[in-house]
Amino acid sequence: MTALVELKNVSKVIKGKKIIDSLSFSIHEGEVFGFLGPNGAGKTTTIRMIVGLMKMSEGDILINGHSIEKDFAKAIQQIGAIVENPEMYKFLTGYENLQQFARMQGGVTKEKIDETVELVGLTDRIHDKVKTYSLGMRQRLGIAQSLLHDPKILILDEPTNGLDPAGIREIRQYIRELAAKRKMAVIVSSHLLSEMEMMCDRISIIQKGKLVGVHSVHGWMDSQSETYSFTVDDLESAAKIIKVSKPELAVKIVDRALVVQMEREQVPEMIQLLTQESIKLYEVKGVTKTLEDRFLEITEKVGAVV
Repeated sequence: MTALVELKNVSKVIKGKKIIDSLSFSIHEGEVFGFLGPNGAGKTTTIRMIVGLMKMSEGDILINGHSIEKDFAKAIQQIGAIVENPEMYKFLTGYENLQQFARMQGGVTKEKIDETVELVGLTDRIHDKVKTYSLGMRQRLGIAQSLLHDPKILILDEPTNGLDPAGIREIRQYIRELAAKRKMAVIVSSHLLSEMEMMCDRISIIQKGKLVGVHSVHGWMDSQSETYSFTVDDLESAAKIIKVSKPELAVKIVDRALVVQMEREQVPEMIQLLTQESIKLYEVKGVTKTLEDRFLEITEKVGAVV
C-alpha cells in the first residue's frame, strides 16, 4: 500500500517547550485517517506542519514522496484542505466561486470543474447563489474547491462542525467515497468520536504531543476484552461477591448495573456464582465498547481533560 504522507521523527519546540515529540507514522492511499486527542494534545500543530504553515523543529514530512522541508512547492501541490466552515463569496453562485478558485490555481479546465461538481453531488444547485446554500452544501462546495487541483491528500479539520444529523451523514459518505474513488488519503480531525468511528479506517491518538498509537478502528475495537452488564437486585452485595471471588476481574457499577470485563467463557460461571449467593439476576448482556469509550480510557489514565 502506497504511503502518501510520512511523518519521520517530527518535533516542534515553541518557547523552549516541546509541543510535538518525535511523531512517526504513515498515511496510505485510499484510507480515511483520523487524528484524535484531547484539547492541546498537538493535533492542530501537526496539521499545520503537514500543510507547511508551521516549520518543524526536527524531523521531516514527506507528501507523496516530496519533503515539506526540502521540496515545499512540489509537496504542497499534493494537498487540499479546508478548516471548519469554508468561506465563500455568498453573492456569487457555487460555480462562479469554483471559477475564482480555478483561476488562482491555474490549469484547471471547465471539464475538471464539472467533474468535481458531480463528484461532490452539487450538479443540481451549482448555479444557485451560495447565500441560498445550506451549511452541508457549503461544506461540499468547500471540498470541491479543495479538489480542483487534483491533490493526493485531503485534510479536513472538523468537517461536520455545525451540521445536522442528515448533513453529517452526507459529508461522511462523500469523504468515504473520495478515499475509495480517488485513491486519496483523507485526514480528518474531529471531536465527534462516534463519527470518527464510522468514518475512519485508522486513527492516531496524540497525547501531550506524543503518539500513543495508530490503530485500525474496527480491528482495535474488536480486539478488546469483552465487557458484560449484569442487572441484579443488590448491586453492592453482587459487586462485593465478585471482587472477593474473582479479584482479577474489573467490576464497577454503571447505570444501575454491574459491568464486568471478562471472557465470554466466564459468563456461565459468573451467573452460577451470583445465583448461589442468592443474588437475583434479571439480565445479562454484552456491552460493545465505542471508540469514545476506548479514547476516554486512554486519555483519563494520565489525567487528561477532553
